[in-house]
Amino acid sequence: MKRRFLSLLAVLALILSMAPSALAAQPNLVVAMRYNSPWCVIGDTVTQIDPDSSAVVVMAEAGRTMLPIRRMIEAFGGTVEWVPETNGVRCSLNGISIELEYDAPTALVNGEEVALDVPMRAKNNRSFVPVRFVSENLGLTVEWEPQNQIVVVADGQLDKNSLTSLSQVQKLVEKTTPKASPVTLTSKSYALASGTVSANVITVNMKDPRVSVKSVLTNGKLNAPQSFQSIVANSGAVAVINANFFNSNNTFQDPIGHLMVNGQFVYASTGISSLGITDTNEMRYGRPPVFVRIETVDGGAYRWWDAYEVNMLKQFSGQAVLYTPARGTSFQVTYPGSVLTVVNNVTTSFQMVSAGQTVSIPSNGYVLYSSDTVTNYDFFNQFEAGRTVALRPYLQRDDAEGFQLDGVKTIVSGAPRLVMDGVKYTQLDPGFTESRFTTAVTPRTAVGTTREGKLLLVNVKAASIEQMRDLMLTLGCVDAINLDGGASTAMYYNGQTLATPGRNLTSTLQVFVSE
Repeated sequence: MKRRFLSLLAVLALILSMAPSALAAQPNLVVAMRYNSPWCVIGDTVTQIDPDSSAVVVMAEAGRTMLPIRRMIEAFGGTVEWVPETNGVRCSLNGISIELEYDAPTALVNGEEVALDVPMRAKNNRSFVPVRFVSENLGLTVEWEPQNQIVVVADGQLDKNSLTSLSQVQKLVEKTTPKASPVTLTSKSYALASGTVSANVITVNMKDPRVSVKSVLTNGKLNAPQSFQSIVANSGAVAVINANFFNSNNTFQDPIGHLMVNGQFVYASTGISSLGITDTNEMRYGRPPVFVRIETVDGGAYRWWDAYEVNMLKQFSGQAVLYTPARGTSFQVTYPGSVLTVVNNVTTSFQMVSAGQTVSIPSNGYVLYSSDTVTNYDFFNQFEAGRTVALRPYLQRDDAEGFQLDGVKTIVSGAPRLVMDGVKYTQLDPGFTESRFTTAVTPRTAVGTTREGKLLLVNVKAASIEQMRDLMLTLGCVDAINLDGGASTAMYYNGQTLATPGRNLTSTLQVFVSE
Protein backbone atom coordinates (compact mmCIF):
# COMPACT_ATOMS: atom_id res chain seq x y z
CA MET A 1 0.00 0.00 0.00
CA LYS A 2 2.85 2.33 0.88
CA ARG A 3 4.54 1.73 -2.50
CA ARG A 4 1.24 2.31 -4.34
CA PHE A 5 0.68 5.54 -2.43
CA LEU A 6 4.18 6.77 -3.22
CA SER A 7 3.65 5.93 -6.92
CA LEU A 8 0.44 7.98 -6.96
CA LEU A 9 2.27 10.89 -5.34
CA ALA A 10 4.97 10.65 -8.00
CA VAL A 11 2.42 10.69 -10.82
CA LEU A 12 0.61 13.65 -9.24
CA ALA A 13 3.87 15.53 -8.86
CA LEU A 14 4.69 14.86 -12.51
CA ILE A 15 1.26 16.17 -13.62
CA LEU A 16 1.61 19.28 -11.49
CA SER A 17 5.11 19.92 -12.84
CA MET A 18 3.75 19.71 -16.41
CA ALA A 19 0.68 21.95 -15.86
CA PRO A 20 2.43 25.34 -16.02
CA SER A 21 4.17 24.29 -19.23
CA ALA A 22 0.89 23.11 -20.77
CA LEU A 23 -0.88 26.30 -19.81
CA ALA A 24 1.97 28.37 -21.19
CA ALA A 25 1.69 26.55 -24.50
CA GLN A 26 -1.85 27.84 -25.08
CA PRO A 27 -1.73 30.94 -27.35
CA ASN A 28 -2.97 34.26 -26.06
CA LEU A 29 -3.18 35.72 -29.56
CA VAL A 30 -3.75 34.14 -32.96
CA VAL A 31 -3.35 35.96 -36.27
CA ALA A 32 -4.64 34.51 -39.57
CA MET A 33 -3.74 35.77 -43.06
CA ARG A 34 -4.82 34.48 -46.47
CA TYR A 35 -2.86 34.45 -49.72
CA ASN A 36 -3.75 37.18 -52.21
CA SER A 37 -6.12 38.83 -49.73
CA PRO A 38 -5.84 42.23 -48.03
CA TRP A 39 -7.77 40.88 -45.02
CA CYS A 40 -6.51 39.27 -41.85
CA VAL A 41 -7.90 38.36 -38.43
CA ILE A 42 -6.05 39.59 -35.36
CA GLY A 43 -7.52 37.98 -32.29
CA ASP A 44 -11.26 38.56 -32.73
CA THR A 45 -10.91 41.49 -35.13
CA VAL A 46 -11.31 41.25 -38.90
CA THR A 47 -9.20 43.99 -40.43
CA GLN A 48 -6.98 44.87 -43.38
CA ILE A 49 -3.29 43.94 -43.29
CA ASP A 50 -2.62 47.54 -44.27
CA PRO A 51 -5.44 49.83 -43.05
CA ASP A 52 -4.43 52.44 -45.62
CA SER A 53 -4.45 50.26 -48.73
CA SER A 54 -6.50 47.31 -49.93
CA ALA A 55 -3.84 46.76 -52.62
CA VAL A 56 -1.49 45.29 -50.01
CA VAL A 57 -2.03 41.53 -49.90
CA VAL A 58 -0.20 38.47 -48.60
CA MET A 59 2.01 37.21 -51.42
CA ALA A 60 4.36 34.31 -52.04
CA GLU A 61 7.93 34.18 -53.31
CA ALA A 62 9.90 30.98 -53.76
CA GLY A 63 7.39 29.14 -51.60
CA ARG A 64 7.65 31.61 -48.74
CA THR A 65 4.91 33.88 -47.40
CA MET A 66 5.71 37.60 -47.61
CA LEU A 67 3.89 40.58 -46.12
CA PRO A 68 4.37 43.95 -44.37
CA ILE A 69 4.81 42.66 -40.85
CA ARG A 70 4.49 45.80 -38.70
CA ARG A 71 0.80 45.33 -37.84
CA MET A 72 1.27 41.71 -36.84
CA ILE A 73 4.40 42.27 -34.72
CA GLU A 74 2.81 45.22 -32.92
CA ALA A 75 -0.28 43.09 -32.22
CA PHE A 76 1.96 40.64 -30.32
CA GLY A 77 3.46 43.53 -28.35
CA GLY A 78 6.63 43.97 -30.40
CA THR A 79 8.02 46.88 -32.40
CA VAL A 80 9.09 47.48 -36.00
CA GLU A 81 11.36 50.44 -36.74
CA TRP A 82 13.20 51.86 -39.69
CA VAL A 83 17.04 51.65 -39.62
CA PRO A 84 18.32 54.54 -41.74
CA GLU A 85 21.97 53.39 -41.57
CA THR A 86 21.22 50.19 -43.47
CA ASN A 87 18.03 51.28 -45.24
CA GLY A 88 16.40 48.31 -43.51
CA VAL A 89 14.02 47.42 -40.68
CA ARG A 90 14.41 46.11 -37.13
CA CYS A 91 11.75 43.82 -35.60
CA SER A 92 11.82 43.32 -31.84
CA LEU A 93 9.81 40.98 -29.59
CA ASN A 94 10.44 38.84 -26.50
CA GLY A 95 13.91 40.37 -26.06
CA ILE A 96 14.91 39.29 -29.58
CA SER A 97 15.95 41.66 -32.38
CA ILE A 98 15.97 40.89 -36.11
CA GLU A 99 17.44 43.28 -38.69
CA LEU A 100 16.75 42.92 -42.43
CA GLU A 101 17.92 44.85 -45.47
CA TYR A 102 16.28 45.05 -48.90
CA ASP A 103 17.35 42.18 -51.19
CA ALA A 104 20.01 41.03 -48.71
CA PRO A 105 20.50 37.21 -48.50
CA THR A 106 21.09 37.31 -44.75
CA ALA A 107 19.55 38.88 -41.63
CA LEU A 108 20.93 39.70 -38.17
CA VAL A 109 19.28 37.83 -35.30
CA ASN A 110 20.49 39.38 -32.04
CA GLY A 111 23.57 40.50 -33.98
CA GLU A 112 24.34 37.10 -35.50
CA GLU A 113 24.17 36.66 -39.25
CA VAL A 114 21.58 34.10 -40.41
CA ALA A 115 20.88 33.02 -44.02
CA LEU A 116 17.48 33.83 -45.57
CA ASP A 117 15.55 31.69 -48.06
CA VAL A 118 13.93 34.87 -49.41
CA PRO A 119 15.19 38.41 -48.71
CA MET A 120 13.09 41.43 -47.75
CA ARG A 121 11.45 43.05 -50.81
CA ALA A 122 9.84 46.40 -51.61
CA LYS A 123 6.40 46.49 -53.23
CA ASN A 124 3.61 49.08 -53.32
CA ASN A 125 5.78 51.33 -51.11
CA ARG A 126 5.77 48.67 -48.40
CA SER A 127 8.46 46.38 -46.97
CA PHE A 128 7.59 42.71 -47.46
CA VAL A 129 9.41 40.28 -45.17
CA PRO A 130 9.37 36.45 -44.94
CA VAL A 131 6.71 35.75 -42.30
CA ARG A 132 7.93 32.36 -41.05
CA PHE A 133 11.58 33.40 -40.66
CA VAL A 134 10.78 36.57 -38.72
CA SER A 135 7.97 35.08 -36.64
CA GLU A 136 9.77 31.92 -35.55
CA ASN A 137 12.97 33.78 -34.74
CA LEU A 138 10.91 36.10 -32.53
CA GLY A 139 9.54 33.12 -30.61
CA LEU A 140 6.19 32.80 -32.38
CA THR A 141 4.58 29.71 -33.91
CA VAL A 142 3.72 29.57 -37.61
CA GLU A 143 1.46 26.98 -39.27
CA TRP A 144 -0.01 26.58 -42.76
CA GLU A 145 -3.70 25.79 -43.32
CA PRO A 146 -3.67 24.37 -46.88
CA GLN A 147 -7.40 24.02 -47.53
CA ASN A 148 -7.95 27.79 -47.62
CA GLN A 149 -4.29 28.85 -48.07
CA ILE A 150 -4.11 30.62 -44.73
CA VAL A 151 -1.01 31.37 -42.65
CA VAL A 152 -1.62 31.19 -38.89
CA VAL A 153 0.76 32.85 -36.43
CA ALA A 154 0.40 32.50 -32.65
CA ASP A 155 2.27 33.21 -29.43
CA GLY A 156 1.78 29.61 -28.30
CA GLN A 157 1.42 26.10 -29.66
CA LEU A 158 -0.97 25.34 -32.53
CA ASP A 159 -2.54 22.03 -33.45
CA LYS A 160 -1.83 21.78 -37.15
CA ASN A 161 -4.59 19.18 -37.55
CA SER A 162 -7.35 21.49 -36.33
CA LEU A 163 -6.43 24.83 -37.87
CA THR A 164 -9.64 25.03 -39.89
CA SER A 165 -11.65 25.00 -36.65
CA LEU A 166 -9.91 28.10 -35.29
CA SER A 167 -12.33 31.02 -35.04
CA GLN A 168 -9.74 33.26 -36.73
CA VAL A 169 -9.52 30.95 -39.73
CA GLN A 170 -13.31 30.62 -39.96
CA LYS A 171 -13.80 34.39 -39.77
CA LEU A 172 -11.19 34.98 -42.46
CA VAL A 173 -12.73 32.38 -44.77
CA GLU A 174 -16.16 33.93 -44.30
CA LYS A 175 -14.80 37.40 -45.02
CA THR A 176 -12.75 36.51 -48.07
CA THR A 177 -14.85 33.83 -49.77
CA PRO A 178 -17.16 35.34 -52.39
CA LYS A 179 -20.81 34.74 -51.52
CA ALA A 180 -23.25 33.51 -54.10
CA SER A 181 -25.34 36.33 -55.43
CA PRO A 182 -28.88 36.40 -53.98
CA VAL A 183 -30.15 37.78 -57.30
CA THR A 184 -29.80 35.69 -60.45
CA LEU A 185 -31.03 35.81 -64.05
CA THR A 186 -32.31 32.96 -66.22
CA SER A 187 -33.19 33.56 -69.88
CA LYS A 188 -34.80 30.63 -71.71
CA SER A 189 -37.86 29.32 -73.53
CA TYR A 190 -40.62 27.49 -71.67
CA ALA A 191 -42.90 24.94 -73.35
CA LEU A 192 -46.34 25.59 -71.87
CA ALA A 193 -49.73 24.02 -72.45
CA SER A 194 -50.82 27.35 -73.94
CA GLY A 195 -47.73 27.74 -76.15
CA THR A 196 -43.98 28.29 -75.95
CA VAL A 197 -42.84 31.52 -74.29
CA SER A 198 -39.36 33.04 -74.04
CA ALA A 199 -38.78 34.77 -70.72
CA ASN A 200 -36.22 36.58 -68.63
CA VAL A 201 -36.61 35.51 -65.00
CA ILE A 202 -34.84 37.36 -62.19
CA THR A 203 -34.88 35.29 -58.99
CA VAL A 204 -34.43 37.17 -55.72
CA ASN A 205 -33.59 35.27 -52.53
CA MET A 206 -35.64 37.29 -50.06
CA LYS A 207 -34.19 35.34 -47.13
CA ASP A 208 -30.73 36.75 -47.78
CA PRO A 209 -30.17 39.66 -45.34
CA ARG A 210 -28.28 41.57 -48.02
CA VAL A 211 -31.42 41.94 -50.14
CA SER A 212 -33.90 44.80 -50.11
CA VAL A 213 -36.70 45.44 -52.62
CA LYS A 214 -38.18 48.91 -52.99
CA SER A 215 -40.81 50.62 -55.08
CA VAL A 216 -39.64 53.92 -56.51
CA LEU A 217 -41.68 56.90 -57.73
CA THR A 218 -39.74 58.62 -60.49
CA ASN A 219 -38.31 61.97 -59.41
CA GLY A 220 -40.18 61.49 -56.11
CA LYS A 221 -43.25 63.13 -57.69
CA LEU A 222 -46.45 62.00 -59.34
CA ASN A 223 -46.90 62.84 -63.00
CA ALA A 224 -43.13 63.15 -63.49
CA PRO A 225 -42.28 60.27 -65.87
CA GLN A 226 -38.65 59.55 -66.62
CA SER A 227 -36.75 57.46 -69.15
CA PHE A 228 -35.88 53.94 -68.05
CA GLN A 229 -32.24 54.60 -68.83
CA SER A 230 -32.18 57.52 -66.38
CA ILE A 231 -34.09 55.55 -63.75
CA VAL A 232 -31.55 52.72 -63.90
CA ALA A 233 -28.55 55.06 -63.96
CA ASN A 234 -29.74 56.83 -60.81
CA SER A 235 -30.85 53.71 -58.94
CA GLY A 236 -27.76 51.78 -57.89
CA ALA A 237 -30.00 48.70 -58.07
CA VAL A 238 -29.04 45.20 -59.22
CA ALA A 239 -32.40 44.71 -60.92
CA VAL A 240 -35.23 47.03 -62.01
CA ILE A 241 -38.62 46.39 -63.63
CA ASN A 242 -41.58 48.61 -64.41
CA ALA A 243 -44.30 48.52 -61.75
CA ASN A 244 -47.84 49.96 -61.69
CA PHE A 245 -50.00 50.58 -64.72
CA PHE A 246 -50.50 54.29 -65.29
CA ASN A 247 -52.60 56.59 -67.44
CA SER A 248 -49.95 57.18 -70.11
CA ASN A 249 -52.30 59.06 -72.45
CA ASN A 250 -53.73 61.39 -69.80
CA THR A 251 -52.52 64.81 -68.80
CA PHE A 252 -51.87 63.40 -65.35
CA GLN A 253 -49.99 60.11 -65.67
CA ASP A 254 -50.91 58.74 -62.28
CA PRO A 255 -50.36 55.13 -61.17
CA ILE A 256 -53.28 52.74 -60.90
CA GLY A 257 -53.82 51.02 -57.56
CA HIS A 258 -51.59 51.35 -54.52
CA LEU A 259 -48.03 52.65 -54.55
CA MET A 260 -46.19 52.71 -51.22
CA VAL A 261 -42.61 54.00 -51.10
CA ASN A 262 -40.47 53.64 -47.97
CA GLY A 263 -43.53 52.95 -45.84
CA GLN A 264 -45.51 55.96 -47.11
CA PHE A 265 -48.42 55.85 -49.53
CA VAL A 266 -47.68 58.17 -52.43
CA TYR A 267 -50.80 56.93 -54.16
CA ALA A 268 -53.64 54.77 -52.87
CA SER A 269 -56.72 53.61 -54.72
CA THR A 270 -58.29 50.35 -53.62
CA GLY A 271 -59.55 47.76 -56.08
CA ILE A 272 -56.81 45.86 -57.88
CA SER A 273 -54.29 43.22 -56.90
CA SER A 274 -51.24 44.34 -54.93
CA LEU A 275 -47.94 42.98 -53.69
CA GLY A 276 -46.67 44.22 -50.34
CA ILE A 277 -43.17 43.69 -48.98
CA THR A 278 -42.36 44.14 -45.30
CA ASP A 279 -39.22 45.40 -43.61
CA THR A 280 -38.28 41.74 -43.04
CA ASN A 281 -38.80 40.84 -46.74
CA GLU A 282 -42.08 39.01 -46.16
CA MET A 283 -44.29 39.16 -49.26
CA ARG A 284 -48.05 39.63 -49.06
CA TYR A 285 -50.70 39.53 -51.78
CA GLY A 286 -54.27 40.80 -51.87
CA ARG A 287 -56.52 43.76 -52.64
CA PRO A 288 -56.12 45.70 -49.38
CA PRO A 289 -58.88 48.33 -48.88
CA VAL A 290 -56.64 51.09 -47.56
CA PHE A 291 -57.79 54.13 -45.60
CA VAL A 292 -55.38 56.66 -44.08
CA ARG A 293 -56.33 58.20 -40.76
CA ILE A 294 -55.14 61.53 -39.44
CA GLU A 295 -55.31 61.09 -35.66
CA THR A 296 -54.31 63.18 -32.68
CA VAL A 297 -51.36 61.93 -30.64
CA ASP A 298 -50.86 64.79 -28.16
CA GLY A 299 -52.75 63.29 -25.23
CA GLY A 300 -55.78 65.57 -25.52
CA ALA A 301 -59.29 64.53 -26.51
CA TYR A 302 -58.94 62.00 -29.32
CA ARG A 303 -59.85 63.32 -32.80
CA TRP A 304 -59.52 61.66 -36.20
CA TRP A 305 -60.22 62.32 -39.87
CA ASP A 306 -60.10 59.64 -42.59
CA ALA A 307 -58.89 59.72 -46.20
CA TYR A 308 -60.29 57.06 -48.52
CA GLU A 309 -57.69 57.64 -51.25
CA VAL A 310 -54.21 59.19 -51.46
CA ASN A 311 -53.31 61.81 -54.09
CA MET A 312 -56.16 60.83 -56.42
CA LEU A 313 -57.37 63.85 -58.39
CA LYS A 314 -60.92 62.62 -58.90
CA GLN A 315 -63.30 64.11 -56.32
CA PHE A 316 -66.99 63.34 -55.87
CA SER A 317 -69.76 63.03 -53.30
CA GLY A 318 -68.67 60.84 -50.41
CA GLN A 319 -64.98 61.15 -51.33
CA ALA A 320 -62.06 62.03 -49.02
CA VAL A 321 -58.49 62.33 -50.36
CA LEU A 322 -55.14 62.89 -48.67
CA TYR A 323 -52.84 65.13 -50.72
CA THR A 324 -49.11 64.97 -49.96
CA PRO A 325 -46.05 66.69 -51.50
CA ALA A 326 -45.79 63.74 -53.91
CA ARG A 327 -48.82 65.29 -55.64
CA GLY A 328 -46.92 68.57 -56.10
CA THR A 329 -47.39 72.02 -54.60
CA SER A 330 -51.16 72.26 -55.11
CA PHE A 331 -54.33 70.58 -56.37
CA GLN A 332 -57.56 71.86 -57.85
CA VAL A 333 -60.93 71.32 -56.22
CA THR A 334 -63.47 69.77 -58.61
CA TYR A 335 -66.24 69.05 -56.09
CA PRO A 336 -67.26 71.27 -53.16
CA GLY A 337 -66.06 70.27 -49.72
CA SER A 338 -63.51 71.18 -47.09
CA VAL A 339 -59.75 71.00 -46.59
CA LEU A 340 -57.84 70.37 -43.37
CA THR A 341 -54.17 71.41 -43.50
CA VAL A 342 -51.37 69.90 -41.43
CA VAL A 343 -47.87 71.43 -41.22
CA ASN A 344 -45.03 69.73 -39.33
CA ASN A 345 -47.55 67.26 -37.88
CA VAL A 346 -49.71 70.03 -36.39
CA THR A 347 -53.22 70.97 -37.58
CA THR A 348 -53.10 74.56 -38.82
CA SER A 349 -56.32 75.38 -40.69
CA PHE A 350 -59.72 74.16 -41.86
CA GLN A 351 -61.77 75.80 -44.60
CA MET A 352 -64.65 75.17 -46.95
CA VAL A 353 -63.72 75.03 -50.64
CA SER A 354 -65.63 75.14 -53.90
CA ALA A 355 -65.09 73.68 -57.38
CA GLY A 356 -62.38 75.52 -59.34
CA GLN A 357 -60.46 76.57 -56.25
CA THR A 358 -56.72 75.82 -56.02
CA VAL A 359 -55.42 74.53 -52.70
CA SER A 360 -51.73 74.63 -51.71
CA ILE A 361 -49.98 71.53 -50.38
CA PRO A 362 -47.32 72.41 -47.79
CA SER A 363 -43.88 70.92 -48.53
CA ASN A 364 -43.60 69.90 -44.88
CA GLY A 365 -47.13 68.63 -44.41
CA TYR A 366 -50.29 67.48 -46.18
CA VAL A 367 -53.92 68.36 -46.86
CA LEU A 368 -57.09 66.32 -46.33
CA TYR A 369 -59.88 67.09 -48.80
CA SER A 370 -63.37 65.89 -47.80
CA SER A 371 -66.43 66.35 -49.99
CA ASP A 372 -69.30 68.35 -48.47
CA THR A 373 -71.26 65.16 -47.86
CA VAL A 374 -68.42 63.70 -45.78
CA THR A 375 -68.06 66.96 -43.84
CA ASN A 376 -71.73 66.69 -42.91
CA TYR A 377 -71.49 63.13 -41.63
CA ASP A 378 -72.22 62.79 -37.90
CA PHE A 379 -68.89 61.09 -37.31
CA PHE A 380 -66.85 63.91 -38.90
CA ASN A 381 -64.84 65.40 -36.05
CA GLN A 382 -64.81 69.12 -35.40
CA PHE A 383 -61.56 70.80 -36.38
CA GLU A 384 -59.18 71.91 -33.64
CA ALA A 385 -56.10 73.99 -34.53
CA GLY A 386 -52.77 73.25 -32.90
CA ARG A 387 -53.34 69.52 -32.41
CA THR A 388 -50.35 67.22 -32.92
CA VAL A 389 -51.33 64.46 -35.32
CA ALA A 390 -49.90 61.44 -37.13
CA LEU A 391 -50.81 59.51 -40.26
CA ARG A 392 -51.91 55.91 -39.76
CA PRO A 393 -52.80 53.77 -42.77
CA TYR A 394 -55.21 50.96 -41.94
CA LEU A 395 -57.56 48.51 -43.63
CA GLN A 396 -61.16 49.69 -43.81
CA ARG A 397 -62.18 46.02 -43.77
CA ASP A 398 -60.40 42.69 -43.73
CA ASP A 399 -58.70 41.69 -46.97
CA ALA A 400 -60.01 38.42 -48.40
CA GLU A 401 -56.48 36.99 -48.55
CA GLY A 402 -55.48 38.24 -45.13
CA PHE A 403 -53.24 41.06 -46.38
CA GLN A 404 -52.00 43.06 -43.37
CA LEU A 405 -50.31 46.47 -43.38
CA ASP A 406 -48.13 45.98 -40.31
CA GLY A 407 -44.45 46.19 -41.25
CA VAL A 408 -45.15 46.80 -44.96
CA LYS A 409 -42.70 49.25 -46.56
CA THR A 410 -43.34 48.65 -50.26
CA ILE A 411 -46.54 48.14 -52.24
CA VAL A 412 -47.06 47.95 -56.00
CA SER A 413 -50.24 47.02 -57.85
CA GLY A 414 -51.00 45.25 -61.10
CA ALA A 415 -53.61 43.21 -62.93
CA PRO A 416 -54.88 40.73 -63.61
CA ARG A 417 -53.99 38.31 -60.85
CA LEU A 418 -52.27 35.29 -62.41
CA VAL A 419 -51.82 32.78 -59.58
CA MET A 420 -53.41 32.57 -56.14
CA ASP A 421 -52.45 29.97 -53.54
CA GLY A 422 -50.69 27.82 -56.14
CA VAL A 423 -53.64 27.73 -58.56
CA LYS A 424 -54.25 29.65 -61.78
CA TYR A 425 -56.51 32.62 -61.12
CA THR A 426 -58.83 33.39 -64.03
CA GLN A 427 -61.00 36.21 -62.69
CA LEU A 428 -60.23 39.68 -64.02
CA ASP A 429 -59.71 42.79 -61.93
CA PRO A 430 -62.24 45.61 -62.49
CA GLY A 431 -61.12 47.79 -65.39
CA PHE A 432 -58.83 45.10 -66.83
CA THR A 433 -61.18 43.20 -69.11
CA GLU A 434 -60.00 44.38 -72.55
CA SER A 435 -58.40 41.92 -74.96
CA ARG A 436 -54.92 43.26 -74.12
CA PHE A 437 -55.48 41.84 -70.65
CA THR A 438 -56.77 38.51 -71.89
CA THR A 439 -56.10 37.13 -75.37
CA ALA A 440 -53.74 39.67 -76.94
CA VAL A 441 -50.10 38.57 -77.32
CA THR A 442 -47.90 41.45 -76.16
CA PRO A 443 -44.75 42.20 -74.14
CA ARG A 444 -45.40 41.81 -70.42
CA THR A 445 -43.85 41.87 -66.96
CA ALA A 446 -45.04 40.03 -63.89
CA VAL A 447 -44.08 39.48 -60.27
CA GLY A 448 -44.52 36.30 -58.25
CA THR A 449 -43.50 34.41 -55.13
CA THR A 450 -42.37 30.79 -54.94
CA ARG A 451 -43.16 28.31 -52.18
CA GLU A 452 -39.56 28.73 -50.99
CA GLY A 453 -40.15 32.44 -50.47
CA LYS A 454 -38.23 33.71 -53.49
CA LEU A 455 -39.40 36.72 -55.45
CA LEU A 456 -39.54 36.34 -59.24
CA LEU A 457 -39.44 39.30 -61.62
CA VAL A 458 -40.48 38.09 -65.06
CA ASN A 459 -40.36 39.68 -68.51
CA VAL A 460 -41.58 38.21 -71.80
CA LYS A 461 -41.31 39.60 -75.31
CA ALA A 462 -44.75 38.30 -76.24
CA ALA A 463 -47.42 36.35 -74.35
CA SER A 464 -51.13 36.26 -73.62
CA ILE A 465 -52.44 36.44 -70.07
CA GLU A 466 -53.21 32.71 -70.18
CA GLN A 467 -49.61 32.03 -71.14
CA MET A 468 -48.47 34.24 -68.26
CA ARG A 469 -50.61 32.19 -65.88
CA ASP A 470 -49.04 28.97 -67.16
CA LEU A 471 -45.55 30.48 -67.08
CA MET A 472 -45.77 31.68 -63.48
CA LEU A 473 -47.06 28.25 -62.38
CA THR A 474 -44.26 26.53 -64.28
CA LEU A 475 -41.76 28.78 -62.49
CA GLY A 476 -43.12 27.54 -59.17
CA CYS A 477 -45.13 30.58 -58.12
CA VAL A 478 -47.82 30.24 -55.48
CA ASP A 479 -48.85 33.87 -56.01
CA ALA A 480 -48.33 36.09 -59.04
CA ILE A 481 -49.58 39.38 -60.52
CA ASN A 482 -49.30 40.79 -64.03
CA LEU A 483 -47.68 44.24 -64.02
CA ASP A 484 -47.76 46.93 -66.70
CA GLY A 485 -46.70 45.78 -70.17
CA GLY A 486 -46.83 46.78 -73.81
CA ALA A 487 -44.79 49.93 -74.37
CA SER A 488 -44.09 50.13 -70.63
CA THR A 489 -42.33 46.75 -70.46
CA ALA A 490 -38.92 47.29 -68.86
CA MET A 491 -36.31 45.08 -67.24
CA TYR A 492 -32.71 45.66 -66.13
CA TYR A 493 -30.28 43.25 -64.51
CA ASN A 494 -26.68 43.75 -63.44
CA GLY A 495 -25.57 46.05 -66.28
CA GLN A 496 -27.90 44.60 -68.93
CA THR A 497 -31.07 46.25 -70.18
CA LEU A 498 -33.17 43.23 -71.10
CA ALA A 499 -36.32 45.13 -72.10
CA THR A 500 -36.41 48.78 -73.13
CA PRO A 501 -39.80 50.51 -72.80
CA GLY A 502 -41.21 52.65 -75.57
CA ARG A 503 -42.25 55.40 -73.15
CA ASN A 504 -41.10 57.09 -69.98
CA LEU A 505 -42.16 55.41 -66.73
CA THR A 506 -43.68 56.66 -63.48
CA SER A 507 -42.87 53.83 -61.06
CA THR A 508 -40.50 50.90 -60.83
CA LEU A 509 -39.68 47.99 -58.53
CA GLN A 510 -35.97 47.86 -57.68
CA VAL A 511 -33.77 45.20 -56.08
CA PHE A 512 -30.71 46.12 -54.03
CA VAL A 513 -27.92 43.97 -52.58
CA SER A 514 -25.76 45.40 -49.80
CA GLU A 515 -22.12 44.46 -49.26
